Amino acid sequence: MKQKVTVFENKGDEIVVGCDKSACEGCHGSMFCQHKENLFEALNPDNIEFKKGDKAEIEMPAGRTVTSVLLSLAFPLVMFFPGYFIGSKFTSNELILLLFGALFMAIGFGIAALYFKNKKKQYTPYVIGKDE
Repeated sequence: MKQKVTVFENKGDEIVVGCDKSACEGCHGSMFCQHKENLFEALNPDNIEFKKGDKAEIEMPAGRTVTSVLLSLAFPLVMFFPGYFIGSKFTSNELILLLFGALFMAIGFGIAALYFKNKKKQYTPYVIGKDE
């Protein structure tokens, strides 16, 4: 997935960029978007010189995008079921089973957070060029 972005800060091997609002027009989930500022970091492996306001083109391979969504959202949701079934070995109270499931979901989110903390560069978009 390629995207044209605006540079807000140059940190050498990383830049802080923001998407134009036009990039979000096709998304029907905009009311749920937590990134109203649309600022995020992108790797700059070639150390291309950018100034604030420059345009850049970044890329995030589609496979990595899908993997990051699955690991950050689907994995914790799947973790609910082992928690529910492990809890059923101890009790039949539905409220407690729900809490066991929620606990395992929280553990799933924690595992995903640790994974992405250690693999940040692998799942960070990277600059492929300066857009004129």
